Amino acid sequence: MAVILPSSLLSPAWATESPIDSHIDSITLSRGGLAEIHRSAPVDANRELHLEIPLEQVDDILKSLVVQDPQGSVESMTLDGLAPVEETFRRLPFSPDQLTSLPALLATLQGIQVRASSGGRSLEGSVLGVSEQAMTVDDGGNVVSEPILSLMNTDGQMEVMRLGSDSVVEILDQSMRERVAEAARVSGRGRSDELRDIAIRLGGTGERNVSLSYVVSAPVWKSAYRLVIDEQDSKARLQAWAVVENTSGEDWNNVSLTLSSGAPVTLTQRLHQRYRHQREEIPVMVGASEAPRPDNASQMSVDNHQFQAQRLSKGMAADMALAESAPAPMSMASAGQNTETDESLTQASYRLPQPIDLAADRTLAVPFVDSEVPAQWLSLFQPDSGSSHPVAAIRLSNDTDVSLPAGILTVYGQDDGYIGDAQLTGLPNGESRMVSFAADRKVEISSEAQTEDESRIAIVDDTLHATRTERQTTTYTIKGAADAPRTIVIEHPRQPGWDFTSPQLDTTTPNYYRLKLDIEAGAEDEATAVMERSNVEVIALTDIDSGSLYAWSGSAVDADTGSHLTRLAELKRLASQAQQTLDQTRSQIQQAESGQARVRDNLAAVPADSELGQRYLSMLEEQEDQIAQLNDDQQRALATLRERQTAVEDFIRQLSGRSTRGKL
Repeated sequence: MAVILPSSLLSPAWATESPIDSHIDSITLSRGGLAEIHRSAPVDANRELHLEIPLEQVDDILKSLVVQDPQGSVESMTLDGLAPVEETFRRLPFSPDQLTSLPALLATLQGIQVRASSGGRSLEGSVLGVSEQAMTVDDGGNVVSEPILSLMNTDGQMEVMRLGSDSVVEILDQSMRERVAEAARVSGRGRSDELRDIAIRLGGTGERNVSLSYVVSAPVWKSAYRLVIDEQDSKARLQAWAVVENTSGEDWNNVSLTLSSGAPVTLTQRLHQRYRHQREEIPVMVGASEAPRPDNASQMSVDNHQFQAQRLSKGMAADMALAESAPAPMSMASAGQNTETDESLTQASYRLPQPIDLAADRTLAVPFVDSEVPAQWLSLFQPDSGSSHPVAAIRLSNDTDVSLPAGILTVYGQDDGYIGDAQLTGLPNGESRMVSFAADRKVEISSEAQTEDESRIAIVDDTLHATRTERQTTTYTIKGAADAPRTIVIEHPRQPGWDFTSPQLDTTTPNYYRLKLDIEAGAEDEATAVMERSNVEVIALTDIDSGSLYAWSGSAVDADTGSHLTRLAELKRLASQAQQTLDQTRSQIQQAESGQARVRDNLAAVPADSELGQRYLSMLEEQEDQIAQLNDDQQRALATLRERQTAVEDFIRQLSGRSTRGKL
């Protein structure tokens, strides 16, 4: 059985031109997990370039594709949707399974004009349907059925035809022919649903070379270092290898490969996904409709000719803006410089000297740095590790004129072979790093810490400065190796807010102070680290009580300051006593006045000439004399208090003047 479709319907009109495939020229792999791919293809006149890419890369290509056409422009870029087979058959009366069977397909084409031939007969008409009819019985006794096609011809007569293996059916309806042809094309491509064909339509003239650039996700390339060291030499040979994987889906043939150490900001967006605005569903209104909303805005009269002129000018301005913003062919800076390495502000690039060949899904390991670098053998002690032994380490200095990316490092001795592995963090050009690779059990280091507090009191102007200093002293005792000298580096942890001093201080890092000392074979030595933190409390002398002044006088910075604090404490003590006397007198006056008010109330309740009344009058006279005496005492106490407060103020003022002149 067969369905006849004209060849012109099997592909779009542009397919009459042979499509051009591009090839990869160069690739830049980033430590950020991206691959910048550059492709090129020779074209002439208006042509179409094709890229077959994995579905997972579509979003990145839609985001980043750049086309460089020196004599043309980009007209369009097309590709299938997320599910081309499902989307195509959603609009058709048949399914993908029915498309694979002629009887099943014809059964869905009711009313469609066809021409069918089978067994020497030919019929033409509208399809009525396809049914199964028992025809014969095979040797096993099973009934064999065959499909029967029913048609209605132009005379209105209904005819049937058995669809045998020699059946040929031609669809006469042009629209249906095109839909079946499109379904067949999409269904065939849908069998490789993990790939997408991107068609880039170019408009231009003449023969030219077109370049494509885009950025897609890629495995992070890795660094693996080999270091060969000699204990007696200050140089070491460092060789860096790159481990690269080809997951692009196609072979790399004669491709220029550049490795980048940069970690750019990488973003992605689902540009190939479909998004629809969520609309609010409203119920169907049944019955009387609501009255329209009244127009409550004032109307503005506009001259119609002026309005049309404004509309025209705005339209022309919009057209000009579109013309000015239309993308022109981009002129990109060439990245193909004939240099091995290149250092920029944010990354280092390593371009392999020779093009590479790497089949899809294969891994490549290739050296990209091979140089002698300054190296110093050290024993590195890290107190926070909890071990009493340092680790063998190498201080590497990068003088290769290019930064080195982070990676694993395998250390070999000149005479000992493999001696350990280390982790090399990113090493910028001109900087040095410690790489630790083995325990140095021949050296022992112990530490002892002591903490002490110190307080110092000073008078500055009319204030007291109380300085409390905390001091932590750590003593490291080093017992050297018996068979060879060592250069010991101790990493003492930093503490924010503390000052550090040590006679052995060599260098610092954001987290550690590094102490360095040389130990001869079998010798012992010590290193000290002192951390200090001071807290200064400033208090006005007028606000300090006498007891605190007596206490702080013993912590004064000198004897004069101590004596001044003692004298001020005594003056404040006397002023405090005067204040207490005044407070007591005022309290007595309040009690006397309260008693006098009570007696007056009682006197008002009895006859004035009675014995009790005369007694109350006598009590009032005594209380009046007492209150008068207390008022005199209060005035004397107030005068004493003011005198003593003045003495305190004068003494503080005197201290302030001496402090300013530097005599304290």
